[in-house]
Amino acid sequence: MEDKEDVVMVTKKRNSLFLFPEDFQFKDLAPAYPELYDYFMRICDQYPEDAGEEYMVMLIRQNLKDLTNNRKPMGHNREARYRMIFPYKRERVQFFVYPRIAEEESEIEEVTKKISDFFKKKKIEQEILWDQMEFLKEEEEKK
Repeated sequence: MEDKEDVVMVTKKRNSLFLFPEDFQFKDLAPAYPELYDYFMRICDQYPEDAGEEYMVMLIRQNLKDLTNNRKPMGHNREARYRMIFPYKRERVQFFVYPRIAEEESEIEEVTKKISDFFKKKKIEQEILWDQMEFLKEEEEKK
């Protein structure tokens, strides 16, 4: 008979939330954003092959314009395997990373770690929370 201490519950993480310090603003993310977005697309193996470099430059430029004006960026990787979503009306700068389909959930921890390591190299402080998207949905539904 197994001891209760020997039983370990393993739960899959479904999404990650990168939460930045309270005094961090969108414009503070701007210097690292072009490299971050490019890196995100590459580590998720979703760099667009057909549109290529021009498409990526356009997406980065659009999002960078918002960030430098201290606004939430729009993103535009909706058809990708993984998404980077900046939620609306948040008190702090934050973004979610989540897989589009369930089979890829097992990679979310690896993708999140790589992004976190990127921020550490850039000396950008961040906190990672797991599986917060359900709470976000519930908050929005209450409004």
